[in-house]
Amino acid sequence: MSHKLIKIGRSQDNDVVLTHPSISRQHAELFSDPMGNVFLTDLDSANGTFVNGRRISGSVQLQPSDLVKLGVGDVIPWRNYLKSPDSYPPPTDDDDFVEIDKKPVKKKSGNGIWKTITITLSVLLGIVLIGYALNESSVFDGKPEAIDPNKPNNEDPQPEKDERRNGKEIVYDFSCLGDEKDMGSTDIINVLEGVDSEVTDALGGEVTIEEEEKMGAQLHEDCKQEYQFIEEGIKIENLEKLLTRLVEQIKKPKGYHYKIYLIKDDKQLNAFTAGARIYVTTRMYEFCKSNDELACVIGHEINHNELGHIKQHIQKARLLTNVGAGIAGLATISFGQKKETHCDLTGIDLAISAGYNGCVNIELWKRMQQESQEGEYNPVDNLFRSHPYSEKRAKCSHQHILNNYGFDCETKQIVQEGE
Repeated sequence: MSHKLIKIGRSQDNDVVLTHPSISRQHAELFSDPMGNVFLTDLDSANGTFVNGRRISGSVQLQPSDLVKLGVGDVIPWRNYLKSPDSYPPPTDDDDFVEIDKKPVKKKSGNGIWKTITITLSVLLGIVLIGYALNESSVFDGKPEAIDPNKPNNEDPQPEKDERRNGKEIVYDFSCLGDEKDMGSTDIINVLEGVDSEVTDALGGEVTIEEEEKMGAQLHEDCKQEYQFIEEGIKIENLEKLLTRLVEQIKKPKGYHYKIYLIKDDKQLNAFTAGARIYVTTRMYEFCKSNDELACVIGHEINHNELGHIKQHIQKARLLTNVGAGIAGLATISFGQKKETHCDLTGIDLAISAGYNGCVNIELWKRMQQESQEGEYNPVDNLFRSHPYSEKRAKCSHQHILNNYGFDCETKQIVQEGE
């Protein structure tokens, strides 16, 4: 196999010509070496090159499942670019472009009015993109179009991104886990979880992101032996789009390379993660009524990584000297009631930032309560639970949105500060 270099950009002298206004004239390069390794290089583009939602600098090696975006356009089919020139997409409608030597080239048009309209629209879009750069928010921050018709977007009134916080930091209040019925069991749990985390961090040693992702790769090999993966179709495409959009909203990313997988399992209502690999069962996918609910579920799993919960699991496995068992147990592991709730709330924040309705997390947990047949709250049982009661998770979600976004999910109305 010989090497191959594919140049991508807006200029007509590229191998792949893409005309989206956020793409630079010489935007990026794909290089495939004789061993089949593929490298992506950003050519100092104005609006960036993104792999799995993260902006790259210089060159990175691509994996077959990586999602690549140039500027603020859609995910590009980069694997097709390496196959043959016939796989290159035309930059716009076929009526406006022809191919010469398998490259898309703009036809000369005698109709001056269309040229004027095109230039005008380009100027207007350029102004909008400048506003995007200045305000550090995309012009496409609205809720994206639903891909899977069985997972429509929730159209109820919803909390708006950043509008109600008045520049204040988001506060994570876990008092919602306790009430007059718990007989102090929640306080005991919080103390024990805090001690456990401190001891684990102190004695478990340093854990790098590379180590976490290596462990995630080991778990993935185990999962391939146990589960059947759905690798094609509208459902996995929908999950990948959701993941990319959510990852783009992480405020201070740690540097993980996120991937998402759909497991064919119609019995287990489950989603889990390790080493930035997120797994969703078909049962969970079907249980979620909208992309908004899926966004809350995926956002929850993302934050198990970003908040260091996977790292602590590795540290604990080291201390117990049974790393193999630690890897195998990640599919069913809980990280403690407070940590699970923290991921619920940060998952809501990611969903809202991505344009989804975080209020749906309340209804999701109410349905979970019915599905799991939890029964009435029991303070003794609460001491031995790895996850909070679904009723409390719904309560915490409602309180979090009300306190931080000034939006009452029950009445679907904005609440003025102090009310």
